[in-house]
Amino acid sequence: MSRRREKRRIADGGLPPGAVIANTSQQIHVSPYGSAKKFYVDIHFKCKDCGVEDVWTGSQQKWFYEVAKGSLYATAVRCRPCRIRFNEQRGLQREQMDAADNAKQEG
Repeated sequence: MSRRREKRRIADGGLPPGAVIANTSQQIHVSPYGSAKKFYVDIHFKCKDCGVEDVWTGSQQKWFYEVAKGSLYATAVRCRPCRIRFNEQRGLQREQMDAADNAKQEG
């Protein structure tokens, strides 16, 4: 289907195949000039750490934007294994910084 025809179908109220309907009242709006997402579709991306091709599904986006209250401008940049590894490393860094701060306060 042509891009123009696809845009017209969406504007007429039709949704792309596989789209997940959004609940706009649950989204956090950062700007009054931006518009809320009406639906979510699968987004293909390449992991910035390992380079593997991955998919951020519509249902994962729905959870991120509506339950976790993520920014509507954010998108996935890491695959799941790299995201887990990144969060573990960040947690370890926080523990080390807290230990250093506690040692500084005691000494």
